[in-house]
Amino acid sequence: MCYCGPVAEGERLLRPLKSFDTPLVDQLGPTSYTAVQTMLDASDPAGIQHYWKSSFLQDIGDKAVDAMIAQCATPASPLCHGLLEYQLGGAVGRVDRAVTTFAARDAQHAFVSLGVCAEPAEAQRCAQWAREFWEAMRPFSTGGVYVNYLGREADEGAERVRAAYGAEKYQRLLALKEKYDPTNLFRLNQNIRPMTMARP
Repeated sequence: MCYCGPVAEGERLLRPLKSFDTPLVDQLGPTSYTAVQTMLDASDPAGIQHYWKSSFLQDIGDKAVDAMIAQCATPASPLCHGLLEYQLGGAVGRVDRAVTTFAARDAQHAFVSLGVCAEPAEAQRCAQWAREFWEAMRPFSTGGVYVNYLGREADEGAERVRAAYGAEKYQRLLALKEKYDPTNLFRLNQNIRPMTMARP
């Protein structure tokens, strides 16, 4: 299958942006899936401490930008940061909502607050910074979250797993869990705990 047409169109649309001035870095262009999956490896060596919280944002207006600037002006460590990962829509928004468990097809942006540090002694302070950043962005959130960006259930809570799928899809998944995994054997994930099991 040839993607020459869309690539050429993308390059045409980006030409004004790329010719505006000399960019410090230019990574715009076709790349392989495996290259994308490894592009941050060098900047994330073993031993780095991470804590993050995430949510989908519907719109990035002036107030949201002001909240991001205010929080990033006082990071708990030089490695703490916020991330607007991508703009959704397009092909994501054209998929029938009923056919998959992904519930955020109308969300425009994914936001992640990242408390990152090199020293374990700073980890708690950086985690608190990330939680405060996430709280500051809640007014702009859709209430949803990408399930792969959730932390442990003990940290996030079962309601955040429900928020990742939405109420209707969560109930469908819960029914499947009850049918095929009533003992909760497959629980080392963003767990949907069977209703037959007592919750902590």
